[in-house]
Amino acid sequence: MTESVRLILERGDPRRTDDWTRRLSTDAVIAERNQTPELQQITEIVVSRAITSGAQGVALTGSTARAKRTRISDLDYHVVGNRPDVHDLPADVDVYESSPDKMRTKLLQGDDFVQWTLCCGCLLYDTGVFREAAVTVVEQDLWPDAESKLRRLPELRRLGERLIAVGDRDAAQDQVRAALTSAARGVLLRQGVFALARSELPAQLRLIGADSLADGLDAAIYTDPPLEALASMLETVVAVELVSAA
Repeated sequence: MTESVRLILERGDPRRTDDWTRRLSTDAVIAERNQTPELQQITEIVVSRAITSGAQGVALTGSTARAKRTRISDLDYHVVGNRPDVHDLPADVDVYESSPDKMRTKLLQGDDFVQWTLCCGCLLYDTGVFREAAVTVVEQDLWPDAESKLRRLPELRRLGERLIAVGDRDAAQDQVRAALTSAARGVLLRQGVFALARSELPAQLRLIGADSLADGLDAAIYTDPPLEALASMLETVVAVELVSAA
């Protein structure tokens, strides 16, 4: 049994109607507990607009769903169906939208975001698409594709290097953090560890002995490193690339 299956089953067996009903109720409570009143209001607007637009599923995802928000956290949602209009909401509202068919295809291809929604997200509305996807993960014992994360590293690293070269420290930090995050998720998934929220990745990395990667990601999340330090962090990404290619 993969860890993703275990995480889903811990919140109730999606093959059982009572379990799934209980999960939806529990997820709503968790989402409320993990948000400030201001964030709750935004979430209510996103869910309402998504349903009005014909969405078949809406989930709160990311660090908010895990109660692990940091200063750089967005307010993340996974919408199955039409994307709701969020132009008038705060800039840190991030909506990942997919059709039911696209979600299923990505799930079967090993997309880690879809599995993350099912394993760790707070499912706030579901006409059956999330349940069907969760059943698929359980019955087929699915696991996210680590290699897709690792294949992105050269591109992410090169963009980080270009931003460092032109001296755009803030943009460079965003890009270095993205590269380190992708590396972390790939490394963890290769080890059979389900990657949690970004702020939880350093601790997970240390458990498997990936201390350099953990230190770099910690610094990229919680500090404002100078350009020289950011360049050194990318050397860790290069090391992951070399190991992955071996």
